[in-house]
Amino acid sequence: MTTEKPPDELARAIISAEYGYVAQTAFQANEDRARAWQYFFVTFATLIAALLSTQVEGIDRRQLYLTFVVIFALLAALGLITILQLVRLRQAWLESVRAMNQIKAQLIAGDPALAAYFRWTNATIPSPFKLRSFGFLQALSVALLSGLAVGAAVAFGGLAWGAGLVPWGLSLVAAGLAASGILGLGYVRPLQQTKPVVGPEAGPR
Repeated sequence: MTTEKPPDELARAIISAEYGYVAQTAFQANEDRARAWQYFFVTFATLIAALLSTQVEGIDRRQLYLTFVVIFALLAALGLITILQLVRLRQAWLESVRAMNQIKAQLIAGDPALAAYFRWTNATIPSPFKLRSFGFLQALSVALLSGLAVGAAVAFGGLAWGAGLVPWGLSLVAAGLAASGILGLGYVRPLQQTKPVVGPEAGPR
């Protein structure tokens, strides 16, 4: 015959299980972010290697260039999707950390001595967007490669439509604008607009 746990013991067990679950979701968000970044690079490198090994003898040049335009445009789109994934996973990680801090804050309210054991509170966790964070460097590398893909698509598009030489100037401008747009609008702006922590745990960020 089993006996029910006292209410306080049951509550502690639920809190412990909840904290473990939230900690796991924070860990999983970081793992998924690394996987998304790696998947993009593997896909990008694989397609570039396939293009470099393509036999072009006897193939209509215009059709070949148009094929390259489509491939590089798809790579740029994949880069944008990867950037959006990085943003969502960064936000998911922050939400998990805030949930953990909420549990800690309630425990500290019941026993102030516990405060000495916790380094992170909502006042000290990283802000959603940090220029020097590893997440930003991940997003920057994806945006740069996506910009290069857009530049290559523009270059092959120019060749497909009869340009005698590769339009390097136009390609570089397109690459720069695309990389800046993908990074700024796809990563920086959404994270900067992520709602800050409010309430008693809020502090300088």
